[in-house]
Amino acid sequence: MTPATSLTKALAALKPGDTYTLPDGDIVGNITLPRGLSGSKGKPITIRGGMRTRIIATDKAKPAFGGGGCKWLRLMDFETVGGRDGVHIGQNGDDYDPAKMIEQIYVVRVKASGHAEDGIKLNGGAEAHVHSCSIEGGRDQGIDLLGIRGGSVRKNIIKGSPCAIVAKGGCVNIDIIGNQISDCVDGVHIGERTAPRWQAPWTDRNTVGVRLRGNKINVTGNPVSVAQSDEWEVDDTNALWTSKRAKGQMARLVEVYG
Repeated sequence: MTPATSLTKALAALKPGDTYTLPDGDIVGNITLPRGLSGSKGKPITIRGGMRTRIIATDKAKPAFGGGGCKWLRLMDFETVGGRDGVHIGQNGDDYDPAKMIEQIYVVRVKASGHAEDGIKLNGGAEAHVHSCSIEGGRDQGIDLLGIRGGSVRKNIIKGSPCAIVAKGGCVNIDIIGNQISDCVDGVHIGERTAPRWQAPWTDRNTVGVRLRGNKINVTGNPVSVAQSDEWEVDDTNALWTSKRAKGQMARLVEVYG
């Protein structure tokens, strides 16, 4: 068992191109990266789990693993338990200052459970990618992208969330591909109501250019909901199913609101 506070010095010392392996087994406490911890183009910082690394959050008001204003960062192969969110990497503040936004963030093979709100949340920046993660539970989204220009959500397994995947607040050019969603209320929200302070400045629409392909979505509510969005695509490679139909409500597979 490793206290999260014992990792602070090593994480603060990371430089572009470094790879840091978290301790094996349980890490007790929330991990908060130094603000603006960043690699550089071609030299990302990689933080990866060791043998069965599990981050057990002790502060319910903070993400189990969080960071602000990070760029060129890869997070891989660990598990989070508890916290407000499982993983949250976001901009510093809410003003979309380029110096404070995130960029080139990759979350790969991370498992999140027991969180209060979102499993994985990435907001305010460009090129944010969530790949091959496993997320269960929470009272908000499994994966939440807000104000992201260019990104993807691929091959994740999401269970037991009110909504599995959300792109909102000015997301542009997001691919949602090959995810498996079950035991959730809703599957994917392309656009969702966002407070004005969080809306990205590059568009007044919730999303532009969100594409769904090859997803398997089995939910009790709306498989796909679209709101205040342009140039979205839900093609026939998606397998969409809702138990609303079985209850005689004849819910549409794709609900469109404006």
